[in-house]
Amino acid sequence: MENIKAYLGGRIFNSAELSQAEIEFLISIGGKRKPAIIDRKCQRCLMTIDIKNSKSKMVYCRSCINLGRITQGDELIISPSEVVLPCLTDSIKWNGTLTAMQQKAAEELITAFDTHTDHLVWAVTGAGKTEMIFPMINKAVAQGKRIAICSPRIDVCIELYPRIQAAFPEVSIGLFHGRSETPYSLTQIVLATVHQLVKFEQAFDILVVDEVDSYPLAGSKMLNMAIQKSVKPIGNTLYLSATPPKELLKKVESKSITISKLYQRFHTHPLPEPVCHMLFRPSNYKKINIRLKWKIKQMIKNGERFMLFFPKIPQMLEFADNLRLLFPNLTFVDVSSKDDARLDKVAQFRNGEVQAILTTTILERGVTFKHITVIVIDADANEFSKTALIQIAGRAGRDKKYFDDEVHFYYQSYNRQIKHACSEIHYLNRQAKI
Repeated sequence: MENIKAYLGGRIFNSAELSQAEIEFLISIGGKRKPAIIDRKCQRCLMTIDIKNSKSKMVYCRSCINLGRITQGDELIISPSEVVLPCLTDSIKWNGTLTAMQQKAAEELITAFDTHTDHLVWAVTGAGKTEMIFPMINKAVAQGKRIAICSPRIDVCIELYPRIQAAFPEVSIGLFHGRSETPYSLTQIVLATVHQLVKFEQAFDILVVDEVDSYPLAGSKMLNMAIQKSVKPIGNTLYLSATPPKELLKKVESKSITISKLYQRFHTHPLPEPVCHMLFRPSNYKKINIRLKWKIKQMIKNGERFMLFFPKIPQMLEFADNLRLLFPNLTFVDVSSKDDARLDKVAQFRNGEVQAILTTTILERGVTFKHITVIVIDADANEFSKTALIQIAGRAGRDKKYFDDEVHFYYQSYNRQIKHACSEIHYLNRQAKI
C-alpha cells in the first residue's frame, strides 16, 4: 500500500472513498469498521440526524457534510490509532527561559500528563501559554506519545506552526486545516483547527486546545464532541485560555479538571489598560468622526503602527474607503473572515510593509505584533462582548521592549461589556502584584 502514513493514526474514512484493497489492508493491521449511522446518530461527528425536518428521502448527516457526505448505509473505516513513534529524548531546542510563574504552570501540566488528568491553563493574554506546554511536549515525545495542538482559528494554527517547529526541529510536525494544500500524513505532533478533529477517533495521547472560548468552538456541540472522541481513553485534554468559558470553570469547581492560573505576562509588565473615549456623534460622522480623525492623524504623523477593530465588515469597508480619501499617504490593509487574502495581508502588516490594519473580531486573538496601538471603534456594539474586548486589548503590549502600547475604546454609550472588560483587565493587573 503506497503512502501508508496518509491513512494511519485513528483516521475516519467513508469506505466509499477507499478501494477494496485499501479497506482490507487497514482491517488487517487493526483497523475497525462500523455503520456510518446508528440510531440516527452519525458515527463520524456524533451528531443526531434530524429526520423530521428533512425534505430529502435520503438520510444523511448535515452537521459534518463539509467533510464529505455520510448517508444511511455507508460504512466507516477507522484506521489503527496505536502507531509506533520515535522516543526522542531532549527533543526541545527552545533557547528561552520560563519565568517562575510559567515554570510552576509547566510543572502542573506535566503532572496532568503523568496522571492522565484534564487541565485548564487560565492565563492573561501574552502570558506565554505556548511556551509553557514545551516541557510537557518534550516529555511526551520522549515516551513516543502523539500530541495534537488545536485552535478554532486557522490564523492561530498558522502562527503557532513555525514556533513549534523551531522548538522541536527533530520531531515530525503536520499543519492541517481547511485551506491546507499539504495532504494529511502521520506525524508525532499535529497542529490543526478543531474542525479537523472530526476526522479522528481516539488518535491522540495529548490534546491541547488553544483559545477554547473562541468562535466557532464556543457553543458548538459537534466540535466539543470531536475534542472528546479524538483523545485516547487514557489520554488527556489540556485547555488554554485567557477568558475560559463558564462550563470549564464549573468543571474546575467540581474538581473534575485541574487548573493553573497566571495573572502576569511573560515579561512581568502589566496588561495595557484601555483608555475610553466618548464619541458624541457616530463614528462615520462626516466620513470619519473628528475625534477618530485626530487620533489617526497623530498616529500617522508619529509613524505609529496601529490596528483598527470594527464590529461589522460593511462598516470596516466604508471606513477604509474614507481613510484612503482623507489620508492618501497611509499604507494599510483591511481583513475579515470573508477575505481569501487575509493571511497574506496579516503577513504584510507583521512584516512592516503597511502601517495599519483594519479588521473585525477575526483578529481578536491568536496573533502577535510588535509595538502597535490598538483602537476599537464602536466598542459598545453588540459584536464586541466583554471577552472580545479583553482579547482585543491583549493584542497590545506583547513585546518586552514595548509593553506599554496604548489601547483605546471609542463608543457612544459606556455599556456593560466595556465596563466589565476594563474592570477585569484592572483586576488582573492588581492580582499580578499580589
